[in-house]
Amino acid sequence: MADLLRAGNIRAIGVSNFSPAQMDAFRAVAPLHAVQPPYNLFERGIEADVFPYAQKQGLAMLAYGALCRGLLSGRMTAETSFPKSDLRSGDPKFNPPRYAEYLAAVAALDRFAREKFGKRAIHLALRWVLDRAPNTIALWGARHPAQLDPVQDVLGWKIDAGAMAEIDKIVAQNVRTPLGPEFMAPPERAAA
Repeated sequence: MADLLRAGNIRAIGVSNFSPAQMDAFRAVAPLHAVQPPYNLFERGIEADVFPYAQKQGLAMLAYGALCRGLLSGRMTAETSFPKSDLRSGDPKFNPPRYAEYLAAVAALDRFAREKFGKRAIHLALRWVLDRAPNTIALWGARHPAQLDPVQDVLGWKIDAGAMAEIDKIVAQNVRTPLGPEFMAPPERAAA
């Protein structure tokens, strides 16, 4: 990768699902410009290590799963089910009893977004990721062009500290048995 960068064949080097120790090992042999961890309103495990590391090192953060596999889109209901072939069928966030907690949180976040910003939960969730730190990008898996329509309503506004605190309160009040991104990211590998 370092040779490709020096040759001008690539402009930046990034890693996905790396721990800080793994990024240090990588940086011993090549420069690192970006990190791609799972990160959203519900899955914040990286705040303990990867997030501060990225900030300290000046790395761009491309947060994947910004909508928590669609949960933060606001389109799911208690009747939404997932076939065995869907990864969500094996994720406890999408199964009883936790699914009801997460749906209640999304409904409360949607009410808050409408009242405070005139937006929906999907816009709030994406803006939340973007406002966590500079150089942060919110990625989500749009499967058709219409799923990119929310982008316009994510631009031109910010979530202030008071609203961030209210979001944390809403999540804590509704999601009593939270789970991290362990069903989004592969298990951590030993540092190289």
